[in-house]
Amino acid sequence: MLIQPKKMVPPDGGWGWIAVIGVAIVNFCTRSIEPSFGLLFGDLLKELGVGTTGAALIMSTLDALINFSGLLVGPLIRAFSYRKVSLVGACLCGLGLVLTFPARSMAHILVTYSIINGVGVGLTASATFVALNHYFVKRRGQALGFSLAGTAFGMLLMPQAVRLLLEAYSFRGAILVLGGVALHALIGSALLQPAEWHFVPESKNLEEGNRQKEMETIKEVDDEEAESPESAQTQKLIGVNTIPDFSKCLGDYRPKEASFPRNFSTMSFLTRSKPYSDILNYSSLSSMDFTGSSLQLHLQSTEKPGPKLHITEGVRLRRNLSYPAVELNSHLKLMQDYQHEPLRFEPRKKETLWSKIVNFMDLDLLKDPIYLNLVFGLSIFYVAEQNFKMVTPFFFDSIGYNKTNTALFLSVQAITDILARLILPPICDRVNVRKRTLFMVGIFLVGISRSVLAEQTDYTMILVWLFVCGFVRGAALINFTITISEYSTLDKLPAAFGLHMVGKGLFVVALGPVLGYIRDATRSYPICLHSQTFLIMLCCLAWSIEYIIVWFKTRTKDASSDNTST
Repeated sequence: MLIQPKKMVPPDGGWGWIAVIGVAIVNFCTRSIEPSFGLLFGDLLKELGVGTTGAALIMSTLDALINFSGLLVGPLIRAFSYRKVSLVGACLCGLGLVLTFPARSMAHILVTYSIINGVGVGLTASATFVALNHYFVKRRGQALGFSLAGTAFGMLLMPQAVRLLLEAYSFRGAILVLGGVALHALIGSALLQPAEWHFVPESKNLEEGNRQKEMETIKEVDDEEAESPESAQTQKLIGVNTIPDFSKCLGDYRPKEASFPRNFSTMSFLTRSKPYSDILNYSSLSSMDFTGSSLQLHLQSTEKPGPKLHITEGVRLRRNLSYPAVELNSHLKLMQDYQHEPLRFEPRKKETLWSKIVNFMDLDLLKDPIYLNLVFGLSIFYVAEQNFKMVTPFFFDSIGYNKTNTALFLSVQAITDILARLILPPICDRVNVRKRTLFMVGIFLVGISRSVLAEQTDYTMILVWLFVCGFVRGAALINFTITISEYSTLDKLPAAFGLHMVGKGLFVVALGPVLGYIRDATRSYPICLHSQTFLIMLCCLAWSIEYIIVWFKTRTKDASSDNTST
């Protein structure tokens, strides 16, 4: 009796929660400085004579490098590991901030802060996201939400820290200290051990259910064979020495070991009168992997027993229905209808360089219209989000509030952001609603609340609406990246996330400076904030149109199937 090894699955906890802490540390050290960009670089940019357009160019370049580095993430993780990629990214992030301290020109800031730091942040963000998706399945939403709380916690502390550092050391000393903080992301990256080290056996109940289903399938197929009138006659005609060698016949069509099931119930061959002894040899099945299988060959012949073997017009392979995704008939379809033609095998066509690149980087995702629409919506929301973080400090300064007030405003928004990220993920995991739909509702509320905030000047009302903006922002962002993992399979996840980051980078380069130009041309921060809301609503509109189209197609398909059945 062959004992089948237990299937190992992600732990959905255990060391996974340590990995969540590590990702939270990485996010805190590398991403929390971004909302304080205007507060940290404001005086330096004024000295350099750079307006909002220049600041938008710096942030747009940073975001572009963060996202374009995603194109490298899939191949790098495949070649090395997500922990090594995260460690390298943490080093680049700290190095970029440290090298920014002597900056006296906009070009210097672009090279060190935007490019070097941007590549580092992009590598850590992608690697940590892929790591968590390997550790969690059912609790993936909670894990991602808790890890993003590190960014929100940094947004709570960083404005106050930046203010104190600027008062004590000015810009140059402050950026050096923040560079040291970024290097602490190495600690968090070191906690991202390979998830395979902590895999656990599949739950007992699930194993028993699979085993019961498999036994029922075997019984069902055996019953079918027993009922067949051919079986009783043909089973008598098979001998030990009449087992053909299929290896020469199958050739390149032989299924790979990973995709061929190691347990199937019966294999049936019905024969006709045309001989194929020149094609099939009488040997063994050693070249095919039938370990642990139950193999029955049914042959029917009208000729005298001899060395010739007769093949049916249609060779039929029964498979165990426990493997519904494996279509074995396709591997033997080449043996059909060969009573008129001899077997011919064409050599495999060599892959071109471009096809190798497409397969290696999974660029076939770009042929999926739903994935492209998903990336479009996430990208334009990302542009609006990044521009809001950059413009907000300047907006508060324009209506007469000092750095102390600005730091307080940003901290209040971060507090409610943290609350949303800690409270809502367990609820969202239990709600039977797509994460993408929850995200769309969240960003709709984000756009409305920010447009209302843009019209406020009173201190109390600003605090109230920042409280609302922070909460709905956290509610939306806990489902931001998980919309990708919800749609993509785990093996294509690095490529799907990397291409998604590239899409964000393209939109940041294209639309980021436009929002800055709108502010400089109109000399109005409220109009700039309303422009961000317009982009958010474009995302909601594009996804709503897709939902409607899919709904109509599903309805039409169901109606046609009902008509066919009647």
